[in-house]
Amino acid sequence: MQSSFITNQDKFLSEIINGILPKCDNACFLVGYFYFSGFAEIYRKVSVKPLRVLVGLDIERDMINRVREVDYHTYLNKSRGQIKDGYFSSLVELFNESDYFDSTEKEEAFKVFYEKIKDGSLQIRKTKEPNHAKMYLFENGEEFNECGSYPGSLITGSSNLSVSGLKGRLELNAILRGEADYLEGRRIFEELWKDAIVIADQDNIQEFENGVIQKTWFEKLYSPYAFYLRVLHEYFSISYDKNVRTAYEITDGKFLNLKYQADAIKMALSTIENHNGVIISDVVGLGKSIIGSAVAHNLRLKTIIIVPPHLVTQWNEYTTEFQFPATIFSSGSINKALDFYRNLSTEKEKWLIILDEAHKYRNEFTQDYADLHKLCQGNKVMLLTATPFNNKPQDIYSMVRLFQIPFKSTLKTVDNLGREFRELIKNYTDLTKDQRKKKLTEDELKMAVDHIARKIRAIISPLVIRRSRLDLEAITEYKADLKLQKIEFAKVGDPELLEYPLGKLEELYVKTLNQIAPPEDEEGIPKTDNSFKAARYQPISYINKEKEAELKKKIEDAGFDYNLFRGTQRNLSKFMRHLLVRRFESSVKAFEKSLNSMIISSEGILKWMDKRKKVPIYKKGYLPSVDDFYRSTNDNTQEELTEMFDKFTQKGMFEIDVEDLRDDFRTDILADIELLKSIRSEWFEQPDPRIDVKLESFKEIIRLKLQHEPNRKIIVFSEFADTVNYLYDELKNEGLQIFSYTSADSSPTNKETIRANFDAGLKLEMQKNDYKVLIATDAISEGYNLHRAGAIFNYDIPYNPTRVIQRIGRINRINKKVFDELHIFNYFPTDVGEKETRTKEISTLKMAMIHAIMGEDTKILTKNEDLRSYFKERYDKELQTSEALSWETPYKELFNSLINSEYYRDALAIPHRAKIGRKVEKPLQGVLVFGKKGNDFVFKIGTSAEDVSTITPEQAISLFEATVFEQPQKVSANYDTIYQSVKANLFLSRKDDKVEKSKREALDKINAMLRENSVSHDYLKDLSKVIEMDGLSGHSLRFINKLTKKEFASLPNEIEQSYINKMINTAGEIEAGSEVLILSEEII
Repeated sequence: MQSSFITNQDKFLSEIINGILPKCDNACFLVGYFYFSGFAEIYRKVSVKPLRVLVGLDIERDMINRVREVDYHTYLNKSRGQIKDGYFSSLVELFNESDYFDSTEKEEAFKVFYEKIKDGSLQIRKTKEPNHAKMYLFENGEEFNECGSYPGSLITGSSNLSVSGLKGRLELNAILRGEADYLEGRRIFEELWKDAIVIADQDNIQEFENGVIQKTWFEKLYSPYAFYLRVLHEYFSISYDKNVRTAYEITDGKFLNLKYQADAIKMALSTIENHNGVIISDVVGLGKSIIGSAVAHNLRLKTIIIVPPHLVTQWNEYTTEFQFPATIFSSGSINKALDFYRNLSTEKEKWLIILDEAHKYRNEFTQDYADLHKLCQGNKVMLLTATPFNNKPQDIYSMVRLFQIPFKSTLKTVDNLGREFRELIKNYTDLTKDQRKKKLTEDELKMAVDHIARKIRAIISPLVIRRSRLDLEAITEYKADLKLQKIEFAKVGDPELLEYPLGKLEELYVKTLNQIAPPEDEEGIPKTDNSFKAARYQPISYINKEKEAELKKKIEDAGFDYNLFRGTQRNLSKFMRHLLVRRFESSVKAFEKSLNSMIISSEGILKWMDKRKKVPIYKKGYLPSVDDFYRSTNDNTQEELTEMFDKFTQKGMFEIDVEDLRDDFRTDILADIELLKSIRSEWFEQPDPRIDVKLESFKEIIRLKLQHEPNRKIIVFSEFADTVNYLYDELKNEGLQIFSYTSADSSPTNKETIRANFDAGLKLEMQKNDYKVLIATDAISEGYNLHRAGAIFNYDIPYNPTRVIQRIGRINRINKKVFDELHIFNYFPTDVGEKETRTKEISTLKMAMIHAIMGEDTKILTKNEDLRSYFKERYDKELQTSEALSWETPYKELFNSLINSEYYRDALAIPHRAKIGRKVEKPLQGVLVFGKKGNDFVFKIGTSAEDVSTITPEQAISLFEATVFEQPQKVSANYDTIYQSVKANLFLSRKDDKVEKSKREALDKINAMLRENSVSHDYLKDLSKVIEMDGLSGHSLRFINKLTKKEFASLPNEIEQSYINKMINTAGEIEAGSEVLILSEEII
């Protein structure tokens, strides 16, 4: 005997209903709530049958688009009209915000649903009181009712009219065919129907159309232009609705009330909320610190600020002026900041970590970075840097990783942040190799590097707030706001060339230059014997061939790549030669100090060799790159440079036997010492002191400039504090009003003196005129307003264009324009013959100096005019990077101009999940889908069901871009297959199919520890999870990989459980967040 129970196990309820429907004349359904997905299962069989549906409950979506019943209490005190409107609203939301109607099949089912309402064969009512009962009544047709004795059948039980209720999950329903059961069921239904609220029938079709149909995307084609504006609205509207105080409000008017800064504060707060961190990167002079301080005030979190030493005083002032609780640590005290945080923080409490000059924290293999990474995890992070894109992919990745977990990133601009950056890092490394091997032309290299830079910008754009002066000029509302407050930008003139004659020193100058900057081979090794080799810095280059394999094993056992190790030492040697040239060009005092230091250092190595019969070498992991070494200080005194070298080399040092080195190591060191002493003697130990022709000429230039424009104060920059101090000592008795500044002079008194004499933003009564010339290192190129000065002198040849931009930024400030045009002067040596004959040819001397300082790309220069153009081009190129118009600006300007227009209102009326086709020429074709997870944007395109990829906002918006005249098209027959595939992948991140060697080794080491039982299994499992997410810093991974079996138990002390917990918790938070599909269009 067949059972009356239907459980969806042997047979689906949908199959039973579809089997009954052909035999019945009409059907009546009493359901808890009406999932449209259930109707889609039976619509073909019910399309010609009268159907009444009585709904007992409202529905709503939760944050991940699951539908659930509305609580009984929501019905209390509601009128019948309100109940009807509420049902309409819930149906509209279900239509636009969920998958229930979002396929060709379900769209066809809804068309039948709608047509049945219009022709009267479908009626829907809502019970006045909540009703959970489920009952399906089927009235048999005359040929099946057995002369009235079998009027129909009834199904009752647990199933709602939904896919899961009809076929998806275990349910318990019973089918009753008895006459009495059917009639009693029919009576109950009719009684409820009589008092129910009409939702949809033929008589109120207009009300249903107004309340539901018109508010959904069903069978509508919106204009491509409206789609385009809707995308701009979603992308550019700042989604931060909390009350935000501006810098003007916080400081009671001390700081200007600038619209672009107010927007940046809101954007930063929104970005921190969405991504746990933000990179504030407006160009120099637009107020990054002001924006950052206002953000900190609004967040009201306990705050740690890590800044370069010379900015500590300034940040102390900001914390007072902007009224936010913060403790400030200098960049050399990150370990103290971490200890401070550990002592005061609680497990779930979030702090704000601010890093000024954040681009300096880019080497993830250092202890400082590891400490910083630990400090940032689980907290909110704000990075301030004017040069986020001027670095290698690895450097930028290191910054981003301070608040992003690569394989669990909040960023939706790529499928997998870790994998994408790993590819970019590899591409960049390959490029540098090809460049060294001369495989690429300059144009090819530039194109390849620009491509990588564009990809990085696109990937991290949601994290970065960066506006240039060009952006502020191009965005009307910002430009109008600045004009209203009488703020203008000065024009910056092209760099000008000023020269000083060498006179009698020419021969010695050329000789010295040839000795310390000789021609080099492709590997950077001097070609001439009688030249400075800097042998002391590269002992590994002198290893005996028969001992090389042994040393290689020793180095690789320590966890380092031998070839990289060799390259690092060779680069350091090359760098020290280059540094000596730069200090030679800078000033006689800087040169003298470097000569003395290098002589002492080389003699020190010989003493070590004599006493210990060994030579110290340093593990690659603790040696800085050339750039790290140089950028570690803004002043570059010889003492600082020596101290920094010692700091890096003290860690990770080991020794090799002298007998393992070739004899020419000692010979070359002795030759270096002899050469350096000879140069020192010729320059500084002669009976008649050498006249400093550079200084003497400079005195005259400064006097003439001040006489010509007495009100145009001057800033003189040198990269070396030794030069600044020397210039000040030599010039202070010349009657010039001169002040000097290096990081050693960073006192409140000196800062106030500089502000009073050079800051045009001060009130007039506070301004002074005690000094007209300021001589400084780049310690002052950050954090100071110096715009009472109108000229910059680069006393040294400016080899780094980024530094020049930062220097100009000190005198090109947002709060007041003093001069219409700002001047930049570069200062070069010239020889007598050139001066006298006024030839346009660059002298051999000048060419040698420029090439020694600037590198290979100066070889093409032949004329002074070429030289001027060269520096102008370098400056312009850097300016294009730092002051470039953002790709977003034209779109934002259009968006702002159309707010409150009819076009804009039409765009806002487009419901979610609307779709159109377009016949238009675009770089890509396929199905383009725009969604949001939380407040972050996702753009994906599918060219086929198998080929779905993430694209950047810049790419996507250009694809959505349309004219007001373009007409929409219906989507093609191929659309739905591709669309369903894109939709299924919209919020998914691709797994990484390749595991980096260091990660694989660390996971293997952890598996070994699990077998040893020396460390908690739970701890190791958590640690493995974090490593798989690429959550650890390079330093921490390296620590794990170096552990010996005896050291296993020490691991939890270095990588603490609390640190691991924070990353796991952050990853969990990222998984949350509502998912919304906004628009899709098919580009045909």
